[in-house]
This record gives sequence, structure tokens and C-alpha cells, in this order.
Amino acid sequence: MIMKIPTTAILDGDMIAHRAAYITEDIEEVPMVIRQIIRSWTPPKTNHVFVARSADRADNFRRSVWCDYKAHRDKKEIAEDQKERLEYAKDLIAEDDFHCKFVPTLEADDLMGIAASCGKAIAVTLDKDLLSTPGWHYRPEYSYRGKGGEKTTKSAELIYQPEWRADLMFYQQWLMGDMTDNYPGIKNMGPKKSYKLLSKWHPRNWDSVCMAAYEQAGYDWDYALAMAQVARILRHNEWTSDDGIRLWSPKWA
Repeated sequence: MIMKIPTTAILDGDMIAHRAAYITEDIEEVPMVIRQIIRSWTPPKTNHVFVARSADRADNFRRSVWCDYKAHRDKKEIAEDQKERLEYAKDLIAEDDFHCKFVPTLEADDLMGIAASCGKAIAVTLDKDLLSTPGWHYRPEYSYRGKGGEKTTKSAELIYQPEWRADLMFYQQWLMGDMTDNYPGIKNMGPKKSYKLLSKWHPRNWDSVCMAAYEQAGYDWDYALAMAQVARILRHNEWTSDDGIRLWSPKWA
């Protein structure tokens, strides 16, 4: 059954901060740019808007699972003026106590995934990884340049992601890893190969299929489980304010 479309939206504050920092070169324009992005990213017929922000990378719970998670980004250098605008944008978002959502150790992705998967909010981001969580998602309009340099604009899109499709994306991500976030998965395992492997089996068997794939590739249980736990964007039953994080594990573990 398809969830009712929520009238609350939760936006990707990390992406908003980065976009604001790069859209303008004038630090005094950053607050205005943030407001413009939030307005343009707010889905139609939305009554309430929240902005999610991530904990510092060093505090991210995934670092305790896989110590190299996003570690390469710690060394990434950006121009000082861009860094100043980015930090300012992050501070502005953090200072809005009423609209900002933040939980120590969690990423903005987790906060959006939790809210979307329980049907409380529409998750708003350009990051396709969020589609590994079920619920309503909104991809704002954006432009990009193709290989030939031509500019293409993609219209905004409201997407309902059923649980089975979200699960498929998660299991594919578990198999492939993500070098953007610095967790390797299985070497030479890409989208086509992972889909072909999973599509042969009923979803209830995907835990075993993935574990077997890791074993056949020469990896041990601990490594395979770590890859799953860092790939997993949290859902509504995987974190509570009282009990904290419930790390993902196979259903039969």
C-alpha cells in the first residue's frame, strides 16, 4: 500500500550548505542563497519544512564500524574563501534550532531516511542513495552539463519508493560498496553485476546471497557485515532517542 503523501518535508542541509557556498563568491550573500535554495527545494503543498544536518565525520557512527569511512574527505583541500563560506553556511543552518534536525553520530541522510520511511516527511535531496530508504522522495530541479558540454535541466520529481525497491538498492550498494564514501565492497562488483545476481533470487534470500558473494570473493564475515552497516541509511525502526542506533544485521544472524 502506498503511503499518504506527507505535508512535511525534510531537506538535505549538507547539500544545501555546499551549494550555497559554491553558488556565490560573496560571503554576505550566503544567507540569501540558503533561503532561495530552501524555497526552491520545498515540495508543493508542503506545510512544514525541516533541514537535516550531519554530525562531524569523526563522530559519525559509521567510523566505529569502518574506520576509513569518508576518511579521504578529511584530507581534501578547498580554497580558503570557499571553505569560509561553507563553514558559515553550515553554522547558519545549525543556528536555526526550530527548523534544524540534528542527532550526534548520525548523518543528514539517516535523519531523512528515518523520517521518510515512517511516512512522517518527504525526503528532499539530489543524492540518489536516499532511494535506498522507502517512502516519499523529492528530487529538486537541477542542471548539469553532458559529455559534449551541453546543458541539460532535469525537472523536479516526486517519487514514491516502495520497500522492495529500496531494499534492492540497499543490497546492491552493499555488494558494490561506494568509493565516494571510501568503503570498497566487493572488487569489480558494479550495478549490472549486482542486479543480475540479486534478480535471480527472492528478496527474502538476499541476505544469504550477499554473504555468499562476499565469501566467494575471499572476504570474511566481519568485513562483509561492516560493508552492509556503513552502506545502510537508517530507517524508522533502526534508531530511537532512547535506545540509539540499531545496526543492521542479516535476518538470520
